[in-house]
Amino acid sequence: MKKSILFFAAIATITFSSCKNETKKDDSEVMAPEETDIMESDVNSPEIACYRYVSKKVTVLLQMEKMNDEVAGTLSYSYFEKDKNDGTFEGKMVGDTLLADYTFGSEGSVSVRELMFVKKGNKLVEGFGEMEEVSGEMKFKKNTKYSFNDTMPLEEINWDGN
Repeated sequence: MKKSILFFAAIATITFSSCKNETKKDDSEVMAPEETDIMESDVNSPEIACYRYVSKKVTVLLQMEKMNDEVAGTLSYSYFEKDKNDGTFEGKMVGDTLLADYTFGSEGSVSVRELMFVKKGNKLVEGFGEMEEVSGEMKFKKNTKYSFNDTMPLEEINWDGN
């Protein structure tokens, strides 16, 4: 499973250079796909999504690629007069909830923390709960009560990196 996650993360990294929900086609020669090709490509095609929250003092950008229930992506938090925090995450979608480990750099060090986002329509809302350190990583405590930051919903966008 670890190998598949690493492979998935590598593909996600390449894909995120242009986060759009469209496929470019070479105009030189286009052939109609056979029915079996369509079925196979639909099953194996990852879903790419980008979400963003912007205010005068905060910008949050999340880009993710979902293959079945596995998810990988990048996440960036930029708060006014604070160090920017950029990183990658790997995890799973459980229903409408993204649960992942976020590896990020901030203030000159690398940290790992568990994160949660709930999908509400075309938005992601971040969930928070009591955390504890487990093997050098911050994890949600078992049986914690979660709260959700509805004041900073990330809206789905088409983004080309510019």
